Amino acid sequence: MKKILSTSALKQLDQATIHNQEISSWELMERAAFAAFQAIIHDYPDILQAEVSILCGKGNNGGDGLAMARMMHGVGIKVQVFLLESVDYSADNQENQNLLDEFQKVTLNEHLVLNTFTYLIDCLFGFGLNKGLDHSWKYIIQQINDFEGTVLSIDMPSGLPVDFPMEEDPIVVEADWVYSFELPKLSFFMPQNGRFVPDFTLIPIQSDQASLEDLSSNYYYLEKEDIRKLLKNRSKFSHKGIYGHACIIGGSLGKIGAVILASRAALRTGCGLVSNLTPTCGHQILQISHPESMVIMDSGEENLRDFQLPQSYQAIAVGIGMGTSEETERGLGLFLQSLDKDQALVLDADALNLLALNPHWLGHLPENSILSPHPKELKRLIGEWDSDEDKLMKAVDFAIAHKVVLLIKGANTAVINSEGTVYFNSSGNPGMATGGTGDVLTGILAGLRAQGYTALEAALIGVYAHGLAGDLASAELSEEGMIAGDLINYLPKVWNMIRQD
Repeated sequence: MKKILSTSALKQLDQATIHNQEISSWELMERAAFAAFQAIIHDYPDILQAEVSILCGKGNNGGDGLAMARMMHGVGIKVQVFLLESVDYSADNQENQNLLDEFQKVTLNEHLVLNTFTYLIDCLFGFGLNKGLDHSWKYIIQQINDFEGTVLSIDMPSGLPVDFPMEEDPIVVEADWVYSFELPKLSFFMPQNGRFVPDFTLIPIQSDQASLEDLSSNYYYLEKEDIRKLLKNRSKFSHKGIYGHACIIGGSLGKIGAVILASRAALRTGCGLVSNLTPTCGHQILQISHPESMVIMDSGEENLRDFQLPQSYQAIAVGIGMGTSEETERGLGLFLQSLDKDQALVLDADALNLLALNPHWLGHLPENSILSPHPKELKRLIGEWDSDEDKLMKAVDFAIAHKVVLLIKGANTAVINSEGTVYFNSSGNPGMATGGTGDVLTGILAGLRAQGYTALEAALIGVYAHGLAGDLASAELSEEGMIAGDLINYLPKVWNMIRQD
């Protein structure tokens, strides 16, 4: 699991790498530049026949660009290099200037004659930026953003901070792709930065691993290898009773489909048994559409009313398609008060909306309940926020205060445990922004909890598997063409893919 480090910690890591590996800072720069050069050639092979523009700043990120230009020249790529005028270039930057035969020094106000429709590599600033760019940078950054070819940023889109809040109307390069050295940066996961970092590639540069392990962080990046380590193997002598019984509570007149999606997802996640508690109006729909699950009828005809369960369950998920009628609100409140303190619970959709209206219910939630709100539901729970950073901090405070596992659903869904550690997911795509995908995730989470995974394990596995199912669906069906049920159909492939090396 990759750590997401602050600017100061990243600097410490570089210094530790230089010291412990007994190399110079220039040698580390060469290593990083070569890694970026190789990654770009791999991802954009047509660059070998293209004309490339590289825009370099005065510091070490500019030094990376100068080194890359030298390497590109070496394989016959036509490169034009623009280096910003400065009186205080870094020592390594200066050394790479001495090794490069040709470059053009430019000022911030100079018009750049760029190789149109090809590639522009942004090497103005890396992770060391300690404040936003002022108005003097606007013209040169705007020229990059107006470039009609492909813009590749090295380490960071210039002007984007690693870990401090953005100002309004920031002056930042809008990259087409970002190549980040070794680790992702926290700002990559803020929705407000989406136009600057549409996606990124992590480039290993053999940083000192012992030092990396010693550096503390509250933020992590979740990848397939991490999920593989969490998955349990099944016994040869397994039976359905071993893999838990989950109960999906939800539905109302016209919204029984949410329960169908969740129960199917729970079963496709490996849960042994699934029951559904729904209003009477959902009985026939569920029995006909999904014979593998069982149905319990609530006393309410069109809405849930009494929430009476005939037995105990290894996991319970509540809220999808449920509505917020007075009788449902009253029944849910009594139900939450009746739960054992060790009950595995997943709350979503209208259960969260009713929880926001009745915050005193939070004290009745079993510890490590999983809450999976979408943005509007999250806002009802934690209140308004001023920025994505503010949203994240309020969500962390909420998870700690109420001892829950809180999800912030969206691109790179964040999982926040009850101690305030944040895990950003690496799977998923915009095609999942369609009705019902949240219901599928609720079923996956309930199915995993029923099988005995801890709340945090279930959340980490669940969001990654959910996203990967979306990735498989979009690859075959397109982002526009996929629907929530497609994710369920791809779940069997997901489990095989995760287990593969």
